[in-house]
Amino acid sequence: MEINLTYFKKNYLVVGLSDEDIVKVAELAKLRIVTAGTEFVKLGAKDPDLYIILDGTAMVYRKGAVLLGEREPGSVIGEIALVDDQPRSAYVVAKGPLSYAVLDGKELRRFMFQNKEIGFIMLSNLSRVLSMRLREASETIEDLQGKIGDPWQSGE
Repeated sequence: MEINLTYFKKNYLVVGLSDEDIVKVAELAKLRIVTAGTEFVKLGAKDPDLYIILDGTAMVYRKGAVLLGEREPGSVIGEIALVDDQPRSAYVVAKGPLSYAVLDGKELRRFMFQNKEIGFIMLSNLSRVLSMRLREASETIEDLQGKIGDPWQSGE
C-alpha cells in the first residue's frame, strides 16, 4: 500500500520541507492500518521507530493505563525513543480505525545524516514536538499541584 502524500504532508516532522524532500521522507515510511483497540506501540519496547498518524485517533498511555493524551492526524509518536534510543515510555492504542506511517528509526537517522539540510529541518521539527510535549507535561504537573491541598489545613 502506498502512503497518501496529502495526509503525510500534514505531519509535524516534514514542516518546512519542499514537496520533493517530503516525497523522499515518505519513501522511507511503511503504511499500516489497524482496527480499534489495537496496541501498536508497546511500553518498554526497545526500538527507535517513529510513527505518524495519518487518519484516526491514537490514545497514548503511561504505565498503569494513565492517559497522556490523544494524537490526531499529523501527530508524531515515538520522538523520544528516536532521539534518546531508550525503551518506550508509553504505549499507544488505536481509538478507532487508524492509519499511520512508520519510519524505521535507524533508517531515518541514516537518511537525516546523509541529507544534512533535510535532517536539520527534521531535527528542528522534532525539537518543537519535544518542547510541546514538555510544556504539556509541565501544565499537567502544575494543575495537579493546584489540586493537592495542604493536609494540615483540613484539620482546622
